[in-house]
Amino acid sequence: MRIFKFMLGGLLSLCLVMALALWDNTSEAEDKFKVIYIAPSLGNAADVVIAKNWQEVANSEGMDAVIKSAENDPKREADEWDTAIALGYDAIVGGPVDSNAATASVKKANAAGIPVFMLGRTSAGGTVELIARADQAALGTLAAEELVRRLKEQRGEVKGIILELQGEMASTNAKVRSDAINAVLSQYSGLEVISRNTHWLAEQFYDLTKSIASANDVVGITMGSDVIPGVDAALKSIGKLKKIGEPGHIVVTGIDGDPRVLGLMGEDYWDASALQDMVGYGTILAHYMKDYLDGSFKIDMAGKLSNSGRAYDDQMAMEAAATAGWEIQTPSQVIDKSNYTDPALWGNAIKRYQ
Repeated sequence: MRIFKFMLGGLLSLCLVMALALWDNTSEAEDKFKVIYIAPSLGNAADVVIAKNWQEVANSEGMDAVIKSAENDPKREADEWDTAIALGYDAIVGGPVDSNAATASVKKANAAGIPVFMLGRTSAGGTVELIARADQAALGTLAAEELVRRLKEQRGEVKGIILELQGEMASTNAKVRSDAINAVLSQYSGLEVISRNTHWLAEQFYDLTKSIASANDVVGITMGSDVIPGVDAALKSIGKLKKIGEPGHIVVTGIDGDPRVLGLMGEDYWDASALQDMVGYGTILAHYMKDYLDGSFKIDMAGKLSNSGRAYDDQMAMEAAATAGWEIQTPSQVIDKSNYTDPALWGNAIKRYQ
């Protein structure tokens, strides 16, 4: 009987320990901030890096981070936002397919008391606590300046037809980049710019490049993003994909620094790209979200931020008037044959997320 009582007591103690452990784990899971990023797409390397890096950092900060994809469809994006609001996430991160269309979703989240953040792109309205993205105007300026510089270096003059492949012009980022590109190119009277909206579709990058470069003596091509394939394949199909230094080489510059493009740089088929630091601004946003949600730090004025050890420390915060909040813009740099193998570039770092 004593042995039975001893065993029974031990079993009860074990059950109590297990129950307490289960309660602790459940309590810990419930204590985590549940956050979601509704990505515009996960169909290219850039969007994968942005999403996966943000999620990795957010989880390391103790949040429960989830990713959903709008698959470049504004209707699906709105549905994902509606679901996230209904599920009561502690915060929602957006990266709008259509900046204007996304405003309605942001306002719904605002009405539900859910703080909204933006990563890489932003809405046209509503209240957004923080937008973390690259300096879009700087990206367009760098891409255009490199095009001009290399035209002069390789052809001896800044003259001829330039094809500008725009992104989805309903997206704030695409418009800002295009405006910056044209602000540079318009300074040169010898340039004729043909601008076309690709809607971020690979078939448009291919078809527009092929048709316009076939019918015109194009000397340079620049674009809203180089993560979308098609340009080099189109030039190759019409016999105009020439290496840098070869007669007839068309100067090509892009924005972002896609891994495929880095490979083309190594083979001298692609001149340069303006880096969009997907890893940098995703890390900044994840750190700030955690501090915002637990109340330990909130931006209250424009200027240089100070919070030692956090990714946004020493960054410049500026007012984002259209969305009644704040914005941090990360700087850019030129990528070309001289630095295309740098492991810090997101186009090389993609391997960790594949």
